[in-house]
Amino acid sequence: METPKPQHTLTPNIEDKDIYKYTIDTRNFEVSLFWQRSNYFLALNSALAIGFFSSQGSAYKCVLVLLGFIASILWYQVNLGSKYWQSRWEHRLQLVEKEIAPGLDLFSASPDTVEADVRASLQFNDHGKIRKYFDDQILSKPSVSFCMTLLSLAFAFSWVLTGCIYLVTLICKL
Repeated sequence: METPKPQHTLTPNIEDKDIYKYTIDTRNFEVSLFWQRSNYFLALNSALAIGFFSSQGSAYKCVLVLLGFIASILWYQVNLGSKYWQSRWEHRLQLVEKEIAPGLDLFSASPDTVEADVRASLQFNDHGKIRKYFDDQILSKPSVSFCMTLLSLAFAFSWVLTGCIYLVTLICKL
C-alpha cells in the first residue's frame, strides 16, 4: 500500500514591497560587510607596518613582513568574495525591481539613465573649469570596492618590496 504524500503549503504570503525590501536590505548588508572586513584588514596591515618599522629585532621584522603579505593576500581574497555576493544581490535587486516596479529605475536603470541622473545632480554645465574637471572625474565612475581591492594588492606588493629591501640591507651588513 502506498503512503500518501503530505500536503505542504509553504508558499509564504510575502508582498512585493517586502520582497524588494528584503533584497535591498541584503544587498546593503553585503556592502556593509565589505567595508567592515576591509577596515579590519587595513587596521591589521597598519599595525603590522607599525610593528615592522618600530621593531629592532631582525627575526621579528621577517615575521612581520610575512604576516603582512599573508594578511594582504587574504584581504584581497575577502574583497573578491564580498564583491561576488554584493554583485549577486544587486542583480537580484534589478530583477525584482523590473518585475514589481517597472520604470522605477533605481537599480535597474540603463547606463544612459544613470549618467543623466548624475549629470543633473552635478548641475554639470554650471561650473568653471576646475569644477568641470572634478565632475568629469566623478562621471568616470570609479568603483570604491575596486579601489579598496587595489589597495589590498598595493599592500601585498609593498610587503614584498619591504621584505626584499630589508633582506638586501641584512645581506649588505654581512
